[in-house]
Amino acid sequence: MGGFAGHMSHLYENPALTFKQIKDVFSKASNGELEGTEKTDGQNLFVSYSVKTGRAKAARNKGHIVTGGLNAEQLAEKFMEHANPNIKKVFVEAFDTFEKAVQSLDPEVQISIFGSDADVFYNAEVQDPRTMNIIKYDTKTLNIHQVGHVRYDKETRQIKQTGLTQHARTLDSALSTMQNAIQDKEYNVQKNAVRTLRALDDDIALNTAIERLDNELRKAGVSDNQTISDYLVARLVPYISQQVELPEQNKELLLKRLFKIKGVTFNHVAKGLEPEQKEIVRAIIKNQGNMMKSMIFPIEDIVHDFSVAMLKGLESFFVLDNAKEVMRLRSEVSKARSAIEGSGDEEAIRILSQQMRKLKNVEDISTAIEGFVFDYDGHTYKFTGNFAPVNQILGLFKYGRGKTPPIQFLGEQEGDMEGLGTELCERLVAVVPGAFKPPHRGHYNMVKHYSDIVGTSGEVVVLVSPLAASERRGFNSTTQADVNAQQSMQIWDLFTRNLPNVIVERSMMRSPVRATYEYTGPDGPMKVGDCAIPGASTKDGDETRFNAFAKDVEKYAKPGIKVIHPLGYAFTPSEDMHASDVRRAIKDNDEDAVLAHMPEHVLAEKDKILSILGLQADLGAEMLEETK
Repeated sequence: MGGFAGHMSHLYENPALTFKQIKDVFSKASNGELEGTEKTDGQNLFVSYSVKTGRAKAARNKGHIVTGGLNAEQLAEKFMEHANPNIKKVFVEAFDTFEKAVQSLDPEVQISIFGSDADVFYNAEVQDPRTMNIIKYDTKTLNIHQVGHVRYDKETRQIKQTGLTQHARTLDSALSTMQNAIQDKEYNVQKNAVRTLRALDDDIALNTAIERLDNELRKAGVSDNQTISDYLVARLVPYISQQVELPEQNKELLLKRLFKIKGVTFNHVAKGLEPEQKEIVRAIIKNQGNMMKSMIFPIEDIVHDFSVAMLKGLESFFVLDNAKEVMRLRSEVSKARSAIEGSGDEEAIRILSQQMRKLKNVEDISTAIEGFVFDYDGHTYKFTGNFAPVNQILGLFKYGRGKTPPIQFLGEQEGDMEGLGTELCERLVAVVPGAFKPPHRGHYNMVKHYSDIVGTSGEVVVLVSPLAASERRGFNSTTQADVNAQQSMQIWDLFTRNLPNVIVERSMMRSPVRATYEYTGPDGPMKVGDCAIPGASTKDGDETRFNAFAKDVEKYAKPGIKVIHPLGYAFTPSEDMHASDVRRAIKDNDEDAVLAHMPEHVLAEKDKILSILGLQADLGAEMLEETK
């Protein structure tokens, strides 16, 4: 969530939580008795309003709240130097919309919601496609959360999270009035809706989770009434004993140090120990992070798998086509996984292995929501399912971690490519050049892949080489039929009638590489502010060739055109398909084999396809008229 926001724990992160309580949470969730809200993947922002000055106020940290919050100008200035200019735009637009919405309320209502001078700040999140993190939201929303709001007491100078129920209820009642006032705005201001987690169809996931939990507790010698902390101690004690023999007092101090008990230092733990013992203790403390993760992992994995089952198919209120977003996430993770595995970076591969241990299979990505937030016994928890490992894998791929550079740009010299993300683009244009003699289902799937990426505001440009198949190297007239550019264009016209953001052009350039240079170059049709994605396929190692190709596109592009590195958006074919196989089928007059290479959605017009390729009565003249 980022910013100044309260912490939401996974169940296994609360050391005081008992296993009996964990089982109770599992049972309530499985039976459809767990109430909460969708966890969203945006930019955190606390918002308030000063009735005294008539201005909205924003905060990103405690200091902003203590000093009365930021106005619109101050908020814009805070993000003036941000690497992504859209961050500033998004925050300011959302904030301006919020201010207009609040100004539509009577002053008495404003005071009952915010206090007289921005006393109450509401925990909110800005969700905008231009600043997406992992999940691509379709709507621009200032989403006010159900929890995490704060009140600043100017007398005691303390920030409190209590006594806000009535303020929040008044805000709920006023939302419809606020929304009516901003109908002309692109942003929507709303409260994150309360929803009940859907009950599971059967008890399989519940019983499996409890059985696994019981087995793990049995191995550790821990009972239902003991806590996460007790479990960790039960696992740490034998581990420490295997590493070094310590007096009981030193062992207890070491455990406190590992649990980060305030006031316990290495010197306390090492007092009275032999030099060799001290070094072993020092090594244990140094490896504290990895060791504690390893110790809690069995419980983490049980909670994770149960969360995945609970969130499976759960749809986000902020994504229009959830199934499409799930497929996009799977594709992104698959590409990232392949790139990391092929990077040769041992640390990156280790991190990937660790996260895939949780994710298990890319096909297990089954929801387009970040998670589900709920309260239990006075504490706020979250189920995040597979979002957590997905976030880690894509983050490693795009941004790197620690000393590990972004895998997406490994092998590039500094300054060779800007490495810009699509959030910086005014318009996305994917340029997909090729011979396409003839186009087949693999080609269509690649174009559909880029059509989904650029969205309705972007464009995919398919550049068809003017060369006939017989003019290309390796053509065999004995076994293959010839296919020309006109036939290719006619078939592409059939393929793309269901893709309104795709245009197909006959290139003047014989080389597909040269065609991309010309299209993105100084004399090409792209506009300043556009971003170009050179079309790339991971088939046959094309990604290596496109790595160098993309740098040349960047070098020769029109000033003001940004080139997105293609490997981050490359298409991974699900089947091995070649135009030469289609040409052989045409030569053999094998209509079934030709049609087997075509996308399913055009088979209703199979006679036209066969006619274009010379296998049936001449419908080519009719098709030519349609494409003029």
